Amino acid sequence: MLRTLVAILTLIFAASAIAQTLPAHYPAEGFNRTGEVHAVYHDESRIVINDIPFLYSSAVVVHSMSSKRASFSRVRNGVIVAYKLGSDRKIIEMWLLPPDYSDGRRR
Repeated sequence: MLRTLVAILTLIFAASAIAQTLPAHYPAEGFNRTGEVHAVYHDESRIVINDIPFLYSSAVVVHSMSSKRASFSRVRNGVIVAYKLGSDRKIIEMWLLPPDYSDGRRR
């Protein structure tokens, strides 16, 4: 029983530590959609995240760990991102995440 309690507390503190490493301008409630960028096709405004193709808005807002607004050129193969879809299913906002980021879902 004590070992189970210790294990649960360790997981809670580890999750808190991960959340605390994200800057204040990132959503405190976390992200619904995260994944690894597999390809970016600038000429088509298309991006592939976790093997799923998406279009992205010409006005997409990109946030980095050091800046509330970053250049879209920082979004490239292998980068871990969180993203928000608009009503037309285009990506309208993205957050660059640390390489070791894990929310347990990656969906």
